[in-house]
Amino acid sequence: MDKKHIVALCLFCLAIGFFAGRQTFTVKTETKYVKGDSISGTASDIVLVSETIPAEPELIYRTDTIYRDNMVFIETKVDSTAIFNEYIARREFATVLFDTPTLGKLSLFETIQYNRPAEIRYDFVPIYKETTKYKIPVWNGFAGTSVNTFGQVSGFAGVFHKNFGAGASYIRDFERGRNGYGIMVVIKF
Repeated sequence: MDKKHIVALCLFCLAIGFFAGRQTFTVKTETKYVKGDSISGTASDIVLVSETIPAEPELIYRTDTIYRDNMVFIETKVDSTAIFNEYIARREFATVLFDTPTLGKLSLFETIQYNRPAEIRYDFVPIYKETTKYKIPVWNGFAGTSVNTFGQVSGFAGVFHKNFGAGASYIRDFERGRNGYGIMVVIKF
């Protein structure tokens, strides 16, 4: 075989490896959830929807013990001071409405005074779904050259299919003046 045929064979192997490697791809999809920026605020327009006065209210009673003429009287009275203190007390409540790995976390903070909601604050930390697709070629071409201590030079080309490859090589031995061909099997790891 002359040099023209060898060069043509190497170029043909390179072209097959190049075009086959660019034609077929495997798509790999990676999904992850990313925490977003916190959104906070205060609800100031709190509208009363309904009001119900119970028939028997739960009152706070105070018990007094009275001693008169060697007799003991126990008297219970409604404790107006305790009811007034309950009315003017400022109470703060906190609750987590939901905390999921795909939606995020919503926290509510409510302040109640004078038997009314004074303010409702919220803090929302959203979670965003981020999907990334990668194209991974199934066929990859390879080519190269090598020199060894026996006075030989070789050129090779081939293709990989995923991790398995096959190719052909041309070997020139300068000491003996001979030419040769080789077949190779390659494993990528």
